Amino acid sequence: MPAWLLDSTALIDWYCGRRGVARYFEEIFGGGSEGAFSTISEIELWQGLRPGEEEGHEAMLSLLERVPLDRAIARRAGELRREAGLDRLSLPDAAILASAELTGRTLVTRNSKHFGPLRDDHAIELYEHQPGEGPKPTPPRGG
Repeated sequence: MPAWLLDSTALIDWYCGRRGVARYFEEIFGGGSEGAFSTISEIELWQGLRPGEEEGHEAMLSLLERVPLDRAIARRAGELRREAGLDRLSLPDAAILASAELTGRTLVTRNSKHFGPLRDDHAIELYEHQPGEGPKPTPPRGG
C-alpha cells in the first residue's frame, strides 16, 4: 500500500478544492493508501488561516496521521540541508522531507521549484496544478 506524506502545498491545494492533488486524497479516503503530514506543515497551515477556517482546518488534519518532530528528524533535516546546500533547501522543506524519509513515505507536492531538483535522490512525487477547482474527495463516513 502506498504511503504518502503530503506537504503544505498539497494540503492547501486539497483544502481549496484544487484538482491536481485530488487523486491522492481519493486513494487515502478509499483505503488504498496511507496519508500523513509533518508538524512543520501544520505550523505553516496555522499561520495562513483566516478567521473562521479553524474548524475546516482541524477536520482536514484529523483525517491524516501527524508525524511529530523528533531528534532523528531534526538530524536528518540538517543533513539534507548540508547535502543540498543551505541556500537551496529551506529548513521547513528539509524537515518535511526528513519526516517523509524517516517514516518510509513518499513526499507528495506540487512544489517543483524546491523539491524538483531533489527527485533523483529522494522519494518525491510531484503532481501538476490543474486550473480551476473541483469537488474535494469526501472522506468515508465516520472517518
